[in-house]
Amino acid sequence: MPYPILRFEKKKMGGVAAADKHNERKKESYKSNPDIDRERSIQNYHLIKPEQTYRKEINRRIAAAGCKVRSNSTVMVETLITASPEFMEKLSPPQQREYFNLAFEFMSGKVGKDRIIAATVHMDEKTPHMHLSFCPITSDNRLSAKSILGNQAQLSKWQTEYHECMSSRWNELERGVSSMITKRKHIPVWLFKQADRLDKQFNDINAALADINVFNAGKKKDKAIALLAEWLPEAEKFTAQIKTVDSHIESLKKGNADYERELRNRNSSLQDKVGEKEKELRMSKSEIYHLKETIRKQQRLLEHIPPDVLEQLKTNKNRRKER
Repeated sequence: MPYPILRFEKKKMGGVAAADKHNERKKESYKSNPDIDRERSIQNYHLIKPEQTYRKEINRRIAAAGCKVRSNSTVMVETLITASPEFMEKLSPPQQREYFNLAFEFMSGKVGKDRIIAATVHMDEKTPHMHLSFCPITSDNRLSAKSILGNQAQLSKWQTEYHECMSSRWNELERGVSSMITKRKHIPVWLFKQADRLDKQFNDINAALADINVFNAGKKKDKAIALLAEWLPEAEKFTAQIKTVDSHIESLKKGNADYERELRNRNSSLQDKVGEKEKELRMSKSEIYHLKETIRKQQRLLEHIPPDVLEQLKTNKNRRKER
């Protein structure tokens, strides 16, 4: 069953430029996001197009409101707006635009249209989605994302109101189970994208290593070292981050138990939804298996790197640190 999706990410000033470059497609290439098809980027469009960079738009609003700003202040909230892929795929382009227009009106009513910096719809990735970025200035001119987004209970209310808005037009949209019940912790999407990228690098590096022999060691070895130099930092970062997803399974297990207790106190006709949560648990286990399999492949690759190549890689890394 399809769900409307609304997610928030707080940004301090240091993270604003990267969001601007990504959302407004200011980069020439997107190695970190292989889902982007630059040939389709021409299909992207704005509901609000920023006149300046995000940073300048933020500073203009803050100055106009006379807000006090600390070095660690959240100066922008980036909102991801979409729906389940199968739902978005069945909508025609005009209907997709209608979906984003309705979501935009919802957000305008919640945060104020004058606070919205940009609303950019991306049609060049797998599932159409909108990045709506706003400066969290309150009605009494305070810079406070906490006051606008609230605590977990208030965020759950956001989700309920968003569902009511979107399902008023598309009644097949379901309200997702509240995180107050499931205690779900999402696995970051970028981890899956990084796993796919590492998988591709794994194949390229294996091929380069296989080509090294006594006759071409110099040229082929240099190619392998160049590929490894790009791969190793990402593999190390990925390995460190993947350790955090084990807690995801435990949170899902606890969420399932809490959900079953909740259902026992409600209408018995809702019992079939327990099966949905069990399915979610199975899917998450499968996802985590995929991520951990990527780590195992990286470890196998390390074991097969010739000692002299690995030593050269370490020497190059140390030289960069000394500069």
